[in-house]
Amino acid sequence: MKPEVKELFVDAQLKFVSDDYEGSIELFKKVLELDPGCAKAYQAIAIANIRMGNGEEAVKNIDLALEKEPENPRFHYHKGAILFQNKEYDNAIESLSRAITIDPTYAPAYTLRAGVYEQLGEEEAAGADLNYALNLRKEETKVNKIVDI
Repeated sequence: MKPEVKELFVDAQLKFVSDDYEGSIELFKKVLELDPGCAKAYQAIAIANIRMGNGEEAVKNIDLALEKEPENPRFHYHKGAILFQNKEYDNAIESLSRAITIDPTYAPAYTLRAGVYEQLGEEEAAGADLNYALNLRKEETKVNKIVDI
């Protein structure tokens, strides 16, 4: 990423964390004008849109991010989160399952998928995913402790 694009991206992130979603979208769109391949800008626009209640725009932008980086588990996770918020539960499970297929150690995808299963009344599947996510986090904690020694 060119320095001027990176600076603009950081400015957009600052607006986002300040809950200025419209301002952040405006800046992320400028990032995309300078770097049309910046998948993370599409992802950020999608998340800003879902925070503003614009579910359709959020899906459109996360799909654009996925066009750029189809094997990015975080993008599939965010699509699942957006679809979950849009109450598109089956599609949310599909996206979260794709994130898990790409990265079987990505605990947040299991956690969110457990929430979707719970919403659907599938308690056994929800419990299995939640337990798996907890085990992944325990293993991660163990590894971090070993590395920190």
